[in-house]
Amino acid sequence: MKNSMHTIVKLALRLVCFAPSLSRLGVVVSISVLALAFSTQQMSATVTYIVGTCKSGTQFSTIQSALDASPAPNTVEVCPALYAEQITITKPVTLEGIAAGNGAQAQIVGDGFGVNTTLFGGIPAAAHILVKDVSGGSVNLKNLYVNDQGNSLSDVFLVGVAYQNSSGTINQVVTAYQDGPGPNLVGWGMWIEGGNSKPSVTIESCSMHNFTAGALYALGTTTAADLTVAIKNNVVSSLSEGNHDIVVDEGSDPTVSGNVVNGGDGGDYGITILGSEGSISGNTVSGTQIGIELAADGALVKANNLYDDVIDGIRIDASSLKVSEVENNKITSVTDPGSGGGTGIELNCNNISSNQVHSNTVMDANYGYGDAPAGFAGSNTYLGVLFKVGTCADESVAQKAVRSGLQVTSNK
Repeated sequence: MKNSMHTIVKLALRLVCFAPSLSRLGVVVSISVLALAFSTQQMSATVTYIVGTCKSGTQFSTIQSALDASPAPNTVEVCPALYAEQITITKPVTLEGIAAGNGAQAQIVGDGFGVNTTLFGGIPAAAHILVKDVSGGSVNLKNLYVNDQGNSLSDVFLVGVAYQNSSGTINQVVTAYQDGPGPNLVGWGMWIEGGNSKPSVTIESCSMHNFTAGALYALGTTTAADLTVAIKNNVVSSLSEGNHDIVVDEGSDPTVSGNVVNGGDGGDYGITILGSEGSISGNTVSGTQIGIELAADGALVKANNLYDDVIDGIRIDASSLKVSEVENNKITSVTDPGSGGGTGIELNCNNISSNQVHSNTVMDANYGYGDAPAGFAGSNTYLGVLFKVGTCADESVAQKAVRSGLQVTSNK
């Protein structure tokens, strides 16, 4: 450091030689600026730790010990292996699994771990990876497998990855088996909450499957949006009845795009929008009871591809639409066997005009639009549809009962 400072002084004096008009104050300022630049360069050196022995460097045997080490790491690289631990992150960091030898899977497993946080609404939860109240930067997770298979938890929320009041990116992460034999286990693959720091979280190119409640829940903690969330290019597989695959609740400003959601004929809802902001576009949803549910006015639902959904391709539960537009969606094969055929877009006799819902294509369904208000027409394409537009009186009592039983209620 002493030699480096000596060099800085020489550089400053050289400036004086080439610029005689500089004052003494200018020399002092020049020295100060150069010293600050050098100091910043020294402080910006990154700290990387290795978990495992697959790569040279500062090595740790557990992920948590690497995260807690001093100096705090910028990056923690995790070798392919099984890591039986419950992880808490409270500082900015990138945590990523790396490929080594013949492996490329850093798998975080565990049984017997317990409640380590409280979700919004006072819900106690056991989060396998918990990112909580991180300030001054982001927490980025990449190439990790969060596997809760064989857990024996009961009477608790089990979450694979939870972000609370923290920003970051979750990229190429697998959450699986947030289920189990224990009674009253409510399992979510990922749970993303806003907070007073108004975080921004991106979930992209992830895989979520085998959960009891849902794949991903995103919500703000206030009425005004205090969470910005991008959910894009993920694959969700719902393998049991009663699942809600992707849910975006009030207080969030979501962008949900390019996801593939497979309900497996068991999941209730593919994508549910309970808040009044955001956009849902370019997603593919199949095999759910309801493909997309729009429960509040505000979000754009555009250019989604829905097929082989059972009851409704798109269901609109908002009492009226003044901001939302539902347009250019393609809905194919909604053939509910229990009520003589499904519906492309269910309007629920709400105050919805064809100015807000239009330019959609419905193929192979009983109704193109169901329970439409008087005067609803719109510019749409119908192929192999028994009734283009059904009124409130057209739908069978049995089908109305099924829809009523699937009504989604916000957790807030």
